[in-house]
Amino acid sequence: MCFYIGIEDLAANALIELLRKDSSKRFVTYSEIEKYGSVVVQILKDKGEKAILILSRDSTDALFRNYSEFFKEGKNEHGIEGIQLRENKNVSDLIRQFRGYLALDVLLAFVNKKSVKALCA
Repeated sequence: MCFYIGIEDLAANALIELLRKDSSKRFVTYSEIEKYGSVVVQILKDKGEKAILILSRDSTDALFRNYSEFFKEGKNEHGIEGIQLRENKNVSDLIRQFRGYLALDVLLAFVNKKSVKALCA
């Protein structure tokens, strides 16, 4: 089986893990998302699964269009662009929207210590 992992799933799951560690961390840079996604893919590969990240400008635009109630584009304190979780959303909202449909192997890769460590490095 091949899993296609979109930026919406990466951003949402990255923010879930970041918020669990620090409830004020509501922003993730694009480079952090890419690094997190690479580790997730490697974890799946190590289990014998194939996975492809869908990280394009078109998919990012679709994220902001389709999930505008959750995310907006922003910059951190260093001026680096990324994805900001809207103030009216929390971890529970993200879990309800973005984790219920995930394949178990993908979910386990998102919460794996290695992928979370890559995100929080």
